[in-house]
Amino acid sequence: MQSLYANNVSLHDNQSAVSATTLPLATQVFPVANELEKDMRNTLRAIKVAGYDAVEFFGGLRFPARDVKLALDDAGLQIAGWHTPWEYLAPEFIHSTISYNQVIGNQFLTVPWRPDEILATRESCLHFACELTWVADTLAMYGMQTGYHNHGAEFKPTDTGELPWDIIAQNTPSTVIMQNDIGNGMQGGGDMMGLLKKYPGRGITVHLKPFSEGTNDTFYSDENCAINWGEYFNVCRTQAGVRWYIIEYLNNERFPNDAMRGLAESAKWFRSFTADL
Repeated sequence: MQSLYANNVSLHDNQSAVSATTLPLATQVFPVANELEKDMRNTLRAIKVAGYDAVEFFGGLRFPARDVKLALDDAGLQIAGWHTPWEYLAPEFIHSTISYNQVIGNQFLTVPWRPDEILATRESCLHFACELTWVADTLAMYGMQTGYHNHGAEFKPTDTGELPWDIIAQNTPSTVIMQNDIGNGMQGGGDMMGLLKKYPGRGITVHLKPFSEGTNDTFYSDENCAINWGEYFNVCRTQAGVRWYIIEYLNNERFPNDAMRGLAESAKWFRSFTADL
């Protein structure tokens, strides 16, 4: 666990920046998945020190729910969601999934992806939207919401020329979160800023990830980052209805073998950039 606490002084500097902005900041735990598997409690503590208010988990429900809740409380973190595999939301498993999330206090159960073949045709997208609507209606009875997270395939036209993202958004209730991952989407050719405006109020949680044409080695503040962050935050605050900004940053070129440092620097950028918003 040594890497979690490398350069500890500058990590603590991040905490002093928290008061600079009230915008709620979370991180997806995927970049530190290996550390989390080895030592969940200390990994969550390190995330808090790095400057975050909350975390979003991913994958199967592999940790006992009570252990997750105790570790979150110990670290002083909230939970901003869980990227929940589709099979955990199937009729035969959804109620056990709901019970698990009740214990940990999670409201947002987001579907992280669907296979390319599901997104290839209008008919298959409509079928998925119908299933997702059932999930949304079921979760609503327990005060929870579902959502759908994009990668790049959602912006490749279907057999009818429509985008899967549009078909899913237009055929699910407005309570279904369309979790806009700006970096993933731009990589796939999506007009991510335009889509936040097109579906107002449906960006309850969003993923912040930098994007640059031609290289994966970019950072939020780099000149080669193609995202206008000023416009982005304006849209998020005035139209998208964002409750959680979720950093997902993993760059082994810039932060080799130290994903936590990448998360800390990302939080520092976020707090600084949004200080006057």
